[in-house]
Amino acid sequence: MEHLGNPGHSSGHAPDLIWLRKMIVERALTRGDYVLSGGVRSDYYIDKFRLFADPQVLRRIARLFTPLLAETNPDLIGGTELGGVVIATAVSQMTGVPMIAIRKQPKGYGAFADEFVEGPYEPGQHVLLLEDVVTTGRELLGAAARLEELGLKVTPCAVVSRGLAPVRALIQFSLPRGNAQMEN
Repeated sequence: MEHLGNPGHSSGHAPDLIWLRKMIVERALTRGDYVLSGGVRSDYYIDKFRLFADPQVLRRIARLFTPLLAETNPDLIGGTELGGVVIATAVSQMTGVPMIAIRKQPKGYGAFADEFVEGPYEPGQHVLLLEDVVTTGRELLGAAARLEELGLKVTPCAVVSRGLAPVRALIQFSLPRGNAQMEN
């Protein structure tokens, strides 16, 4: 299991990560036949909004990013549309670090049509870019690339990685077919 923060550094967050895995299994895990982002098929799905809807759960998940904030010292917290924006908002509220939202597509209307980023930023700023659940990491890495094109420095991270993405995450989560046990 990879934990946000210094690799190989003992973390005091192990109980919180165990708690997060338990919350995923108890509240957010559904079994069936699902097509995930990028066309990958899975016999389970993590409905993160079953976690994010509970303010206490969302606040505790946001706190899990504290070691990474201390390590990276970002100027901004970024969130990918849609679940990443929820996480970024909670982390921003908890830490006082301003946030931006990164759209999948430009909104196409208003004063800043054709822009992917909502919120103020300056080239050269460092963004901690947050996502909820990643399978391949394609959308998160695409959002990071769009921010880098704007002159921002980016550290992309997720709450959960399903193990196929080259992305740092709070936890790696995978289930063997037909079994509701979690592997590290």
